[in-house]
Order: sequence, then C-alpha cells, then structure tokens
Amino acid sequence: MKQEAGFTLIEMLVALALTSMIAVAGSTLLVGTVRASDRLGKTTRSVNEIDLAHTLMRDDFANAVMLAGEARRPSDTSQAFIAFVRDGWNHPVPDETRSNLLAIEYAYKNGTLTRRAWLRPDPVAQTPHVDRVLATGLSRLSARYFNGREWLPEWQSDAALPAAIEISLEYSDKDALTELFVMGGGG
Repeated sequence: MKQEAGFTLIEMLVALALTSMIAVAGSTLLVGTVRASDRLGKTTRSVNEIDLAHTLMRDDFANAVMLAGEARRPSDTSQAFIAFVRDGWNHPVPDETRSNLLAIEYAYKNGTLTRRAWLRPDPVAQTPHVDRVLATGLSRLSARYFNGREWLPEWQSDAALPAAIEISLEYSDKDALTELFVMGGGG
C-alpha cells in the first residue's frame, strides 16, 4: 500500500499552538507600544506647555519696566498674583505710532495659570486683551518676591519692581516645578 503525504493531527495541533503563541505575543507587544505612544504624547504636550509658560514668563519678567519712576500695577486688572508693564514687544506689523509697551498680568484661578496681555501699558475696561492659558491641572500655585534683601510673600505694587520672582507650580498628579525669574534688565 502506498503511503500518502500529509500532516498528522498532532503536527497540526503543535503548529496551531505555536502560531497562537506568536500571535498573542505580537498583539501584546502592539498594545504595549500603543500605550507607550499615548503616554509619550501626553508627556510631550505637558513639556511643551511648561516650555511655553517658561519662555513667556522669562521674557515678560526680564522686560518688566518702571514707568515715570514708579512700578505700578495696570489699573484694569483682575486678581493677579503679579501685574506689570513690559517693554520690548515688537508689533508684527511695523508701525511707529504703536508703543512697544504692554500691560501684562499672570493670574491663577481654578487650577489654571493664565497670562493676560493688553496692547497698551495703561489699559481701561474697553481695552482689548489676549488671554493665554499657560498651565492646567494645577492643585496649587505660589509666588514669592525678592526685593534685593529678602523674600516677600506678596509684592507691594506701589514699591519698586522686585529683583526676582519665584513661582512654584504643583500639579494635581503631585509633580512640582519651581522656577526663578530675574525681573527687569531686558532679558
């Protein structure tokens, strides 16, 4: 009798088992890669948010100026932890009739750090402004101000500009970031 070529049932079951194990390992690896990619995307967005906030604050604080010998808080501001006038802003469309001074304030409310800018140093209620959210998901924000001799918990806006400001951001996931900025001096 002639023997027919083919696979036995045992050989088919072994091949099926090996193929199944390879498929499970491959799908597990794929799921892990997708999850890592999601975490990396969230971390990248968070780092970009922090980098933008740092850049804006560094530039704003470095270009803070006193007007007419007096550091003053812009008159139409909300409850900010610091508000001041900054120099060194260049309008995207060159125009000699526009000032390069801006009123700036930083406010913390409901877990969000917001920067507000007015296109003039002495805004009134009708002056247009631009709000930019710099950080979200904060559980706490604290600031302290260096007057050249000591750190103060509050900035007296009728005094000279502080020499430096330290800002601590605490995120709801327990991460914390503390940054120190020099005030004035043109960056």
